[in-house]
Amino acid sequence: MEKRMKKMLSLLEDNICAIILLIMTLLTCVNVFARYVLNSSMPFVEELTSLGLIVLSLTGAAVAAKRGAHLGLTVVTDFMPAKYQKLCILLGHLLGTAFGILILYFGFLMAKQEFVLKQLTAGMQWPEWMFGMFVPISGAVLTARYIQLFVVTLLKKEEE
Repeated sequence: MEKRMKKMLSLLEDNICAIILLIMTLLTCVNVFARYVLNSSMPFVEELTSLGLIVLSLTGAAVAAKRGAHLGLTVVTDFMPAKYQKLCILLGHLLGTAFGILILYFGFLMAKQEFVLKQLTAGMQWPEWMFGMFVPISGAVLTARYIQLFVVTLLKKEEE
């Protein structure tokens, strides 16, 4: 049951990124067609693609962390013993966790301020906090992923 749940959550992350990217691409293509062929722009598309970019960036960071696909420079760590390499990896996961917590905290403050000030989006006149709430949610996902990676790396036996 636990493995099924992990697989489902993992697929959810991947599929969210794919679906958002597909929607952003389609909306942008439709908007370009409308702007240059019909001489009529759709301003809400820019707002939706901006939201998609925020969610895609932060969720994509969590997916990249899960796959170990973040860029890394191993020139120095390649010469270290395995024990110190593991410490560097753990430090990286701790810094990733701290980054996720910062995004969560400041994203929450931003969304709260947007809610209190009753800010509206320029094109659709929707409450700005509806867009802003995705920042702390994505920060929470990123934090959870880095905590998971930290624990897995910590419990993994050193390969020699």
